[in-house]
Amino acid sequence: MNLASIAEHLRARLTSSFGSTSKAGEPFICRRVRFGGRTLEIVLRPGTTDEHLLGEILHREGMYRLPDSIKPRVIFDVGANIGIAALYFACVYPEAQIYCFEPLPDNLQLLRRNVAPFGSRIVVVPAGLFDAQGSFEYHMSDNPQSFGGGTFCGIGDDPNRVLHLPVVTAAAAMQTLEVEHVDVFKLDTEGAELPILKGVPDAVRRNAQAYIGELHGKGDWEVCQWLTQTHVVGVQKRWDRRCFPFLAVRKDLAPASSLPAAA
Repeated sequence: MNLASIAEHLRARLTSSFGSTSKAGEPFICRRVRFGGRTLEIVLRPGTTDEHLLGEILHREGMYRLPDSIKPRVIFDVGANIGIAALYFACVYPEAQIYCFEPLPDNLQLLRRNVAPFGSRIVVVPAGLFDAQGSFEYHMSDNPQSFGGGTFCGIGDDPNRVLHLPVVTAAAAMQTLEVEHVDVFKLDTEGAELPILKGVPDAVRRNAQAYIGELHGKGDWEVCQWLTQTHVVGVQKRWDRRCFPFLAVRKDLAPASSLPAAA
């Protein structure tokens, strides 16, 4: 049964089994969400962080909201997970082409299902981004509810659950995809944000309209230092949490109130 037939069957319902199960032993479910003038039918794993992300990204419209001055035509969703952020961007920016980078097979299965209704507007790349290319050790998350999370950088990981997954540099990916510029980078990669930035061509990094995502306690301030050369950077850091959100907007697109006063 494909996603279209499932969606039709679920027209008046919120959830359904797909004949397969998550690692928690529960059937996948489908949530119907009205967002951006569309009805999105999102397949996820019940009882996991998937449901939390759905609420944070789509129901509250806050997690990846960008200033009105940002007008992206190309978006790199790095750490795409099951595609909820990509769906958000596709609805908010209907003219944008979105590329989803996700190396974890369990996530890719749901990611492809979830973005399929948008056709060629959302391209799935089955690899992570980094500052090198090859097959690297990927440690699954130590969070028992995060069945689709993990890291290449040894942060918040379970050392007993290790995979080898492919990574490429942003430069190599852009060449393969025939992409000349990237307007928005969404980064949520469990500590790999700095290596990812190092793999972005200098001109592309400097000219990107915005970066948005989460930092994870490894190389965070180096990321901010790199970006403050050309962007206005904001972070929301709590002393009792390792992870925290950030937003960087190119200086010519940043609100005047966010720029430092002239000497």
